[in-house]
Amino acid sequence: MDAVVRVELLDPGSDPETRDVLMLDLREELVQLDVESVSTVPGGPAPPGSKGLDMAAAAALLVQVQGSITAVSVLVSAVRTWLQRGKDPSASVKLTIGEQTLELSHATSEQQERLVQEFLRSWPEK
Repeated sequence: MDAVVRVELLDPGSDPETRDVLMLDLREELVQLDVESVSTVPGGPAPPGSKGLDMAAAAALLVQVQGSITAVSVLVSAVRTWLQRGKDPSASVKLTIGEQTLELSHATSEQQERLVQEFLRSWPEK
């Protein structure tokens, strides 16, 4: 059974165009994984005068993975790596599967690892 993970970029300090570029970069990274699909979730119309990227006004990505803890773990690891490489220290990423939510930020590796392990333990294996 497949699982759908909603991946949202939370970056209160960036303008919409910067957020769109970051979302596009994250999407390009995620399509390189062994996932079923990565699609965008529009957040509404692009702001007037914004440049028209394919991802303009994207509020989130939906990533369809095989419904195993391993597939979800690989996705979480890729998002963590992408976030750590990022140049915006205020950015964070929220991953949601059903009722389970995990928010990753620029916390220490140890803090993030603890949160990830707790999130993965609470996710029911299918």
